[in-house]
Order: sequence, then C-alpha cells, then structure tokens
Amino acid sequence: MEKIVSIVILAWNNREDLENCVNSVIEKTKIKYQLIIIDNNSQDSTIEYLFDLEKNWNNKNIIKVIYNKENSGYARGNNLAIPYIEGKYVLFLNQDIVITEQSIDKMVSFLEENLDYNAIAPQLRYPDNRIQMSCRLLPTPKSMIGNYLKLSWDDSKNFDHTKNQECEQPMASAIMLNTKVFKEIGGFDDHKDYWLFFNDVDLSKKLQVRNHKTYFLANIFMYHHHGASTKKLFNLKKQIYWHKGMIRYFRKWYCHNFLTIFLLYFLSGISFIGLGLKDFVRK
Repeated sequence: MEKIVSIVILAWNNREDLENCVNSVIEKTKIKYQLIIIDNNSQDSTIEYLFDLEKNWNNKNIIKVIYNKENSGYARGNNLAIPYIEGKYVLFLNQDIVITEQSIDKMVSFLEENLDYNAIAPQLRYPDNRIQMSCRLLPTPKSMIGNYLKLSWDDSKNFDHTKNQECEQPMASAIMLNTKVFKEIGGFDDHKDYWLFFNDVDLSKKLQVRNHKTYFLANIFMYHHHGASTKKLFNLKKQIYWHKGMIRYFRKWYCHNFLTIFLLYFLSGISFIGLGLKDFVRK
C-alpha cells in the first residue's frame, strides 16, 4: 500500500499523551499513512504501551517503532525516522498533540493543490480552545538586539493566527513537509546544542535560504498540550538549553568572525542573568 504521508511522533516519558495522540491519528485520519514512533529512552510505561501497539496493530507494514537507547533530544531523535520514511509527505507531531477530524488529510490536500509550498503548519489550540501563538519571524541579529533590550523573545503576538498566510517559522510541534525537500536539506540539524530548543528555528531557516516557502493554515487546527515534555525540566536547565540553542543558531547563520562571536556570547550572558533575575522576581 502506498503511503501518502509518514507521521513521525517522538515519545518520551508521557504514555497518556502519546496514547491520546496515536488514538487521534487512528480515529481521525482517512488518508493512507505510515506511523513512525521514536521512543527517546522513556523510563515510564511508554515502552510497554509501544510493545502492545506493535503487537496488536493489524497492518504491520504501516507501523515502525524505534527504541532509542538514550534520550538524544528532539532533532536527533526525529532524524532517526529518516531512513524509514516512505510517504510523499512527512508530518512531525509532538506526543502532546491531538489531531482533529481529517486535519492530516486536509493538510496533504493543501500541499497537493499548492505546489509553491513545501512546508505547512496548522493552527494549534490549547485544550480549552484558546489559540496558541505558534508562528514567529525568524530571529536576526537586529531583532535579537531589540529583544535583549526588552528581555523578551516572543514576537508571536504580531502574527495573526486567525488568518491563512505565509509564515517564516512555525513551531515544529505539528509541521508537514514534502519528504523529498526534507531529506534534501538534511533533516533537522542534530548538533548537540540543538538538543531541545531552536532546532525548529533552524529547520525553517534552512527552508528559507533555499527559497522553500512555509504556509500557516488557520482553518485547520490541532490541540496541543503546550510544553508537556519541557515542563518536566526545571527552569534553570531550560534556560541553559535555550541559550545553547540560540548561540548555535546565530553562530551557524550570522556570527562568523571574532567580534560577532564575542558579542553573541556577551549578550547571551546578559540575557541568561537577566532572565534568571526576571524569573526570580516573579516568584
């Protein structure tokens, strides 16, 4: 059976959310699909669930479970699926996503009918139906300096999440790409400093520099229990991962001499201290 879309879910220590995600795919998707689940060395009952899922799945040709022996992070974990992707399109889903009726089918239809776009993202909503601010402009040195002055990096409020339109950088919690394009750009950059943050920013940047356009579909939505995995990390650790990802992104794309690298680390140090103080004051 030809697979039109390969659905990739990265799992880690959240069996309940993973079950809800998989069940929603099974119940709400009519199009021919392949399901690839990568477990990032879960220590809860996720492994037991995945064993049962494989055992009881009727058509073994459309499910592939990869058991990672270590938690290798978001980018490297998702890249483990690349050799097994058979669909014309690939959809990456966080395990805390619940899809809605035929949302995946509609996304595929959009790409089939709009060949100018090779990546699309749906509107994301919290379980109470509030819209999540999931689309941003790609960060540049100019925008980041402004953000440093405000000690705030969230420009998603400037994007109209109720309107279908092109976007530069959607969250990769739910993003569908043309598989050929995804493989041509080398998948996610799995550098160790992209372990948790900025891997999706980098993916969007790689698409942009190759003139691949991304589209946001406000009329197609999925539910997202935002941050269900990252909430397991205490704030200092998240700040460290975030700054590592940010430094990696700017060193890769913008900072190529001693002065710019020095400024990058200097400003990163200021933001790390500033955000830490800001968090302390809030408490």
